[in-house]
Amino acid sequence: MTLPKYLQKRRQGFYAVLEIPKALRQIFDNKARFIQSLETREQRVAEKRLPIVIARWKDQLEQAKGTYDPANGILWEVIEWRKAIETTTDEISKEVAEGLAYEWVEKLAVKEGVQAAQEAVGVIFHNVQPLTANFDDWTETIKHLNPKTQALQKNAVKDLCEKFKTTADIDKNSVKTYLSMLRTEKELSDKTISLRLTFIRSFISYMDDKYGTDLLPLFTVKNLARTSTAKTVKQRAWVPFAAEEVSRLHQAALDKKDQPLADLIACAAYTGCRIEELGQVKTEHVSEQGLRIVDSKTAAGIREVPLHPALKPLMDRLRASSKDGFIIPGTDEGSFGKRSAALGKRFGHLKTKLGFGEQHVFHSIRKTVVSQLEQAGVNENTTADIVGHDKPRITYGLYSSGASVKQKAEALSQVTYGGSLGIPV
Repeated sequence: MTLPKYLQKRRQGFYAVLEIPKALRQIFDNKARFIQSLETREQRVAEKRLPIVIARWKDQLEQAKGTYDPANGILWEVIEWRKAIETTTDEISKEVAEGLAYEWVEKLAVKEGVQAAQEAVGVIFHNVQPLTANFDDWTETIKHLNPKTQALQKNAVKDLCEKFKTTADIDKNSVKTYLSMLRTEKELSDKTISLRLTFIRSFISYMDDKYGTDLLPLFTVKNLARTSTAKTVKQRAWVPFAAEEVSRLHQAALDKKDQPLADLIACAAYTGCRIEELGQVKTEHVSEQGLRIVDSKTAAGIREVPLHPALKPLMDRLRASSKDGFIIPGTDEGSFGKRSAALGKRFGHLKTKLGFGEQHVFHSIRKTVVSQLEQAGVNENTTADIVGHDKPRITYGLYSSGASVKQKAEALSQVTYGGSLGIPV
């Protein structure tokens, strides 16, 4: 009996086989073809199971031809499995689809961990809705707004989607914790958080209407009430890395051959700059004396930071090798103008792999610099001028032109690290 296309008989069983185009193989771990057992010796049964498997593979290939994003690849596959089950009307084929989906979840648990597998089961089998998968459709509903408002809303919702993977993660306590995090860790004012809530409610309302959920009442200003004590706020706030920990992060980035991330860590370690401040520094902003910060979240952040002696060789290399006029490679496409977004995510993965928790973030390096300056006895106003903080006293804050470049350079020279970060090149 002639076998249908994509179906092969091997030994005593039947297999689905689909060749992967050479141009796409790198995305699929350099595999030349998809191969999967159809778990039967009967051709009639194999032919019923075959279309489900082949359709999923073909969808993956079409996705790969477009804008394939490895970070969203798992979520995309989860949704494809749910679609395969929901659109299958034949009971036997549906059981096959569910069985294959469970096999995929088992492999996911081995590869990505139990939590990822549990989230996948919720989406595939229990009508839990992933937030990120609805982002693009929601953006279509706000296209009537001006571009700036659209960007602000997208930014707020994108941040929400990073915190809450699915609707199952959203409850009263998790929302309160999230709003408290915006205040204590991201250092947003209550006014800014209230504005964010307005943007987030637009997205949550869309989800409620689409899926019949009732999440909107959770995202209210009432949940922004100051219920935290000083002790709990301090426990949740970001904490500085020790100097040797920053060196370990730098070495780990080098070991992963992620030179841009290693360079970013080094620049932050010797300047105390915020991540996006460094992302916006152009080669023209760098001189032998220091670097000018021309884009910052506050007026005090617009400043000149002296060039630490240990940083000079690295800065020379970055200026000479720049391909786009910036010292740190990046892109603002899809990140709402933040060139450092991708590097920030890679730092998050790196520090987590090294065992650091939620209280340690990239901003913690900035706190490391401030801590070293304080421990060296540097005047608080000088430190504020270096890192771009408002002055703690009204006289200096309103009437002083700030510390001189020489004063700041002398203070910053007391910041030191060991290992690969001693003199990063």
